[in-house]
Amino acid sequence: MALSAAAPSEICVSKIPVLLNPVFIADLHLSNDKPATKEAFLKFLKTDAARFSELVILGDLFEFWAGDDMAEQYVDVISALKQYFSDGHRIYLMHGNRDFLLGADFAASIGAQILCDPIAVQIGREKVLLSHGDAWCTLDHDYQQFRSTLRDPAIQKQILKEELKYRVELANGLRSQSKADNQKKDAAYMDVVVSEVAKSLRSAGCKVVIHGHTHKPAHHTHVNEDSRFDRWVLPDWDFENGNQRGGYLSFENNYIHFGHLS
Repeated sequence: MALSAAAPSEICVSKIPVLLNPVFIADLHLSNDKPATKEAFLKFLKTDAARFSELVILGDLFEFWAGDDMAEQYVDVISALKQYFSDGHRIYLMHGNRDFLLGADFAASIGAQILCDPIAVQIGREKVLLSHGDAWCTLDHDYQQFRSTLRDPAIQKQILKEELKYRVELANGLRSQSKADNQKKDAAYMDVVVSEVAKSLRSAGCKVVIHGHTHKPAHHTHVNEDSRFDRWVLPDWDFENGNQRGGYLSFENNYIHFGHLS
């Protein structure tokens, strides 16, 4: 798969049609080193996801993505997503902190659109704010500076000019450094700041937010500066070594629900 001339951060859409019957997932961290998790996702597309009109992936579909010329390593995943689209479903994808280099060629190969982060969408009668979530982890100043750098279109284009093997080495180095750094940080520094979430909700005119990133699935009801809102956090997926962690959120009968994998 060739590399588009546009930087991944330049191709995100800020408006999409009304979502009719969506299912939301995030933080799958798919990798060929995690075969059980990948198989769980492929099964999900054929079973649970098949009854929904739209699949919305809110970041970190992959453990890392060094550019769309990595696609040949994930032919099975791309083929399954392409089939899901061909069966009449819509696919929406958001960049995560691990796969921020997913680009136009990957999106086109599976029939997906890449969403801005955050984005306000209409689901039935409800206006909902969607995000990966890492932009709201503002206590971690080093991470926010790092994030801002890697989302810069000029920086992304410069990275993508390098040979794939060097981009993979860079990605692996960043992952190792992130893991080492996170072990030294207080858990609060790696969670969202509720007041920042509230600020984004007020700006977007929403009372409900769905995000991932923190790996802390839950439904929270917050009151912040006299405003009340609901925050739904998506589960991460891990089916390796006997683990059975994963799931999704659906919006059915005007209510948001956690769903367990079949």
